[in-house]
Amino acid sequence: MGVFASCSKNEIGGNDADSTGTVVLKVTADEGIQTRIATQRYVIEVYTDDTYATAANVFTDGTNKAINATGEFQMVLDRTKEYYCLLWADNRGSEIYNVNDLKAVTLQEGKKPAEAWHGTYKIEAGKNATLSTQLKRAVSKLSLLETGTILPNSSLAVAFNQPNVFNVATKAASGTVARTETIDLLTGVIGTKDAPVKLNNADIYVLSSVAGNVTDLTFTMSMNGTSEPSFSVTNVPLQTNYNTNVKGHYTSLTSSTFIVTCDDHWIVYDE
Repeated sequence: MGVFASCSKNEIGGNDADSTGTVVLKVTADEGIQTRIATQRYVIEVYTDDTYATAANVFTDGTNKAINATGEFQMVLDRTKEYYCLLWADNRGSEIYNVNDLKAVTLQEGKKPAEAWHGTYKIEAGKNATLSTQLKRAVSKLSLLETGTILPNSSLAVAFNQPNVFNVATKAASGTVARTETIDLLTGVIGTKDAPVKLNNADIYVLSSVAGNVTDLTFTMSMNGTSEPSFSVTNVPLQTNYNTNVKGHYTSLTSSTFIVTCDDHWIVYDE
């Protein structure tokens, strides 16, 4: 009599559960979004390839995407595979940025960019633990520094074109929308070349590329309701996580040479 026996995959190679594991990815933002901002939004998309083309449905809702306010993402992964993550963080939610696709985060129409962060992360095969990564800004900051005297009851308008789309995968900003900022200088300003005064009390953020973008800035000074002729500072560099300083005398009534610097002094502008 012959005896026939069959073997299941579980019997010869362990059970299927051995090939999966739970991974928690903890995401933080450069210079402490957690401590400086009351409302946070963290977004993740997970893919099986480094071109971010094939979704990896690793979350409990059966998708490759998750959004929360904590920056901690729990995933069930095949431990024999690598995974590639796109990451985004901001503090204004859908009011400012549309994050339906992290390869095309889009500035909402009519809105000005708010501070935001981006990053990518590769999860190596075999990971079954808690991992962590930190994001860098997806915006640059523009600081306008006055080296002379501006009379009271003045205002300065600055007009420029800015990108309105950021691709987390390529770390590049694209698109073009017009933007104008008006800075009221009701009490006037007294600055010098050695001690310039920052005119814009509110930070001016611009979506920018890691490799950098350039734009032209057109300035119009108004005093007591009368506008001076406009003038431009061309090819101003804007780079993610960098502060661009434009230093000079912001009136067309006297000639001024503007000095433009782009540096990584984010919190304190470079005089």
